[in-house]
Amino acid sequence: MRVLLAAPGRGLPRAAIDWIAERQRYTRVIVPPAIRAAGDLPARLNHEPFGPPETRAATAAGRAAALLDAAGMRAWAIEAVALALLEGGVVVAPDEALFRDLIPFSSWSMNVPARPTDGLLVQHLGIAGRMPAELGTTAAQAQEAVASGDAARIQRVARQRRLAARADGPVRFRRIAKRSAGLRPFVVYLDLLPAAGAAGEPFGAWLRDEAGEDAAALLSTAAAVFI
Repeated sequence: MRVLLAAPGRGLPRAAIDWIAERQRYTRVIVPPAIRAAGDLPARLNHEPFGPPETRAATAAGRAAALLDAAGMRAWAIEAVALALLEGGVVVAPDEALFRDLIPFSSWSMNVPARPTDGLLVQHLGIAGRMPAELGTTAAQAQEAVASGDAARIQRVARQRRLAARADGPVRFRRIAKRSAGLRPFVVYLDLLPAAGAAGEPFGAWLRDEAGEDAAALLSTAAAVFI
């Protein structure tokens, strides 16, 4: 599953949309509600493989975005990250300018000198799409930290997760490059835990009392891949 990342009002590169439609035609590509609501989207997004998220995921992602946006984040970016975590997929970033919008959620990133080949991009979208399921081992610890409301505890767990991401990334994406180099963003590891800590009690209470099994999913780790 893929989640399209786009900033409302900035437009979408037509070539990137065509590439996704062709190269990802055998998987679901979610267009987040915040992007749909902004209007003025390419007509191609009204046809498969593009489509809406599952209703439950959309509701939880929207609520998480509203609560975390109070901490000064971008609600549309939070929604996309949350949908990738909840539905178990990868965020697809069609524009390098979106990198700065993901910085608040980044636990590790890799730059490359030039765009990888189409084949490598397709392969690593699949690899990145498995991350929410494979990197959820610390979600319970993060959930407990957020529920506690202890800022120092949240920061400690977030730091541990950053270190884990820095160890995982170079191995998981070793076919792309041995190390980050160059100016073109390729992948960003996405972690909502620091944002959850900044949002404080309202998000912690929702996560503890209302989010149910979605809480663990929201506190796994996903990735954004730049195409």
